[in-house]
Amino acid sequence: MNLLNAVMISKKKAEIRIYGVVGEGWFADATPKNINEELDALGDISEIDVRINSRGGGVFAGCAIYNSLKRHPAKVNIFIDGICASIATVVAMAGDTIHMSKVSMMMIHNPYYGATGGEAKELRKQADDLDQFREVSIEAYLSKVNITRDDLIEKMDATTWMTAKTALAHGFVTNIESESKAQMSFQNNMLMCGTEEILNVSEFKNLDEFLEKENIKNSMKKIENPINKNLKNTEGVDEMSLEQLMQEHPELYKQIVQVGVSQERTRIQNLETIEQRAGRPLECIQKAKFETPIESTNQELMTDILQEMATQPKNVEVPPKPENKMEILLNKIDDAKAGGVQEQILDGMTPEEMKIKQEEEEIDDIVALANGIE
Repeated sequence: MNLLNAVMISKKKAEIRIYGVVGEGWFADATPKNINEELDALGDISEIDVRINSRGGGVFAGCAIYNSLKRHPAKVNIFIDGICASIATVVAMAGDTIHMSKVSMMMIHNPYYGATGGEAKELRKQADDLDQFREVSIEAYLSKVNITRDDLIEKMDATTWMTAKTALAHGFVTNIESESKAQMSFQNNMLMCGTEEILNVSEFKNLDEFLEKENIKNSMKKIENPINKNLKNTEGVDEMSLEQLMQEHPELYKQIVQVGVSQERTRIQNLETIEQRAGRPLECIQKAKFETPIESTNQELMTDILQEMATQPKNVEVPPKPENKMEILLNKIDDAKAGGVQEQILDGMTPEEMKIKQEEEEIDDIVALANGIE
């Protein structure tokens, strides 16, 4: 679903929205290609309002959008409507003016790879690449902020969330809007940033502590239960079709879609983490992603993964001590890769019989763990 759009406010002024995930491909809501196409379509204008409500996304895509806005001859006014986090904050630095709603939030941090793997040489290169990505962000921030480079790096290292007041004090923004279109609400550990961004607070580093410290949870309006609000008397009422829901309750429809998009991204990320740990592409993972969509902890999928990995070479690396059930599950997959079959004969069993028994026990253990993951 593409939430990016551009509209003409007047003959010489336009508005562009960057709402949702910045990146490339099917998962992205705002892409460099779309931004450039819309900038080109605007023609000869003198001013552009760019409204941002984004958790961030891809570094390359964000930098490309930043450069496109910086190169445009029109005056660029940035308006932060809800959340402006990660690479979206770099995009915001492209503004000649940067306005932040008093009910919005900003977050800066160091770039990172979501899932990584490889030998030592490859990992060192990835670390060097991350340092270069961080320098790009630092240069963009330093073009606006009034704090030192060392202070900025300290805040990035700490993954720092900021209110509009704090962002203004540090120079990340030039103005605080007393009135804006931004609507923030909170309930059941879900932060609603308008209808475009729905964040699971537990998935974002330091966000819960920030909300508590600033007393933001209590100050936000609670999300009304749409079922209680819209369907109080359902006796004798026909079921509502998807088209009816979209037409009669467009805001509720958008919220439902965004929850689905967020859950699908998490599902894909978990599957890719398992494939990364396996050390090679797995056909069963590809099918689980796109052909027969299932969760990463599905019992049949766990069995398929182990069977497909049966030809993997032995891995002698000692895994770190697991900290949670998902880590234990991934370590079990490592064990399956390594083989780990004892050479001695126990209770009169042949080595082949013992290998079969051990593989069956590993499958049972992984299935049990998968069923216990929340």
